[in-house]
Amino acid sequence: MKYLFNVLTLVLFLQFSSCVKEEFDLLSPELSDFTITPKFLGEETFLLINPKSKSDGAFIYKVNNSSLISIEGNIVTLKKSGVCTITAIQVASGGYKRDSIQATFPIGALQWPTMSDFTIDTKMLGDAPFELIAPKSNSKGLITYTSSNPDVASIAGKIVSIKSVGKTIITASQEANGIYLAAKINIELVVINRPAEDNVVVDIEGNSYKTIKIGTQTWMMENLKTTHYRNGDPIPNLADQTAWTSDLSGGYCTYSNSLENGATYGKLYNWYAVHNPKGLAPTGWHIPSDAEWAILYNYIGGTRESGKKIQDTNPVHWSNYVIATNETKFSGLPGGNRNSNGIFENLSWDGIWWTDTSNNNLSVGYDLYVKGYIERIERDKKYGFSVRCVKD
Repeated sequence: MKYLFNVLTLVLFLQFSSCVKEEFDLLSPELSDFTITPKFLGEETFLLINPKSKSDGAFIYKVNNSSLISIEGNIVTLKKSGVCTITAIQVASGGYKRDSIQATFPIGALQWPTMSDFTIDTKMLGDAPFELIAPKSNSKGLITYTSSNPDVASIAGKIVSIKSVGKTIITASQEANGIYLAAKINIELVVINRPAEDNVVVDIEGNSYKTIKIGTQTWMMENLKTTHYRNGDPIPNLADQTAWTSDLSGGYCTYSNSLENGATYGKLYNWYAVHNPKGLAPTGWHIPSDAEWAILYNYIGGTRESGKKIQDTNPVHWSNYVIATNETKFSGLPGGNRNSNGIFENLSWDGIWWTDTSNNNLSVGYDLYVKGYIERIERDKKYGFSVRCVKD
């Protein structure tokens, strides 16, 4: 029995010695060059680059603080800012033993973007709507704009509309994006009164219009743009088609509800706004009657073909340009119309203006066609036409 025990002891010793010898016989993979570029919170996931090694054994990665990052395979996802240690463990393979190497990995906090170069020139009451130029920023976050005093200037998207004299703070707010936090930058917008000019009239909102004397009359050279009656009450903006067709008290719109069209061609008003006792024209001016339009019609020649004398000569505005003279400087533009069903029509083909004259259920207007033709028309009071005012 003693002999058997000694034999077993010897066998186990020989096996252990063999294992120790094999372990000592394995070579080091000589791991090196395991570095990780510092990151900022908010950056996208990234791949760990394996350390250099003489072995082809697979790598396993572990982190000492899983609250900062998570690792799946060799894909790292950032979770919090801080400093952690990532260990690359290479399993034994071939003649190379298992080994590991560590790298320190700092993760920076979210950064404040650098926002600059946000400027707005002083504006005058009556200036056309304008587009804001975005501030410079090293973030790609979406920028939105607000006005602290919409009664001075309102903002729709990037378009600023001047409303009254005063000051307002325009704020450009940028959303968080990537490594950058949300941020904002402010600029003061100052709106001043337009200096008094000869041959200019200003409406209740501060919109200014050049004027011209034609014969015995003085006319606006531009279409009316106001959104308020002379007493300051707002005129309803009937952008919706159903609202337009049902209105009997007075409303306006811009062609196709476009700010750009409104800036170029003015507003389209139904006849109820034209005839509203609150007054649509600026003080000292009025909506011309049929008889007053007839005076202009006769002055320019009294024929259908005489319209070219009040037709703007810029070919950009007209769909089929013919030779217009605009010798009166009336500068009629083809602002189109909106019919009683709320459909927009005839932009770049016709300039149509209301008179203050009605004939039972219809009201009188004057239509300047692209070919330089001018004609008196009668239409439903729900139509939307341009308006020119004449001096009292």
